[in-house]
Amino acid sequence: MYTGTMNLRARFYLALATSIIVISIHYIAYTLYLYWTFKQTDIFVHALGGLMSGLYVLVALRFIRYPETLFNVIVGTLVIGIGWEVLELGYRVADLTPYYWLNMVQDLVCDCIGGVLAFYIWKKLPEPKLQN
Repeated sequence: MYTGTMNLRARFYLALATSIIVISIHYIAYTLYLYWTFKQTDIFVHALGGLMSGLYVLVALRFIRYPETLFNVIVGTLVIGIGWEVLELGYRVADLTPYYWLNMVQDLVCDCIGGVLAFYIWKKLPEPKLQN
């Protein structure tokens, strides 16, 4: 019976659905060369990636029963974002140039904005009621 609340499994499915949307948008942007045509595409996709990362961080925090604070979400989102930037370097998507460092900081800021949005959405979702 549906109680109007979102348990951990439902919240995980929300993060998974966000992943499918982000991956689809990334695929379209990459295929149509939007990253190279419109700089704003990278900003938008990184913010969505931050939203996705933030939701997964919140799922993990709830699963391990760790405080779901904005600080923890931002730290987790930054760790995922830095990992993504390392992968970009490893797969030679980007080169170590002075411009790269500026772009990396911008990407991480966008990731954190997405993480903050994830935190806001998470706190607005209805909580499961405790049984007596």
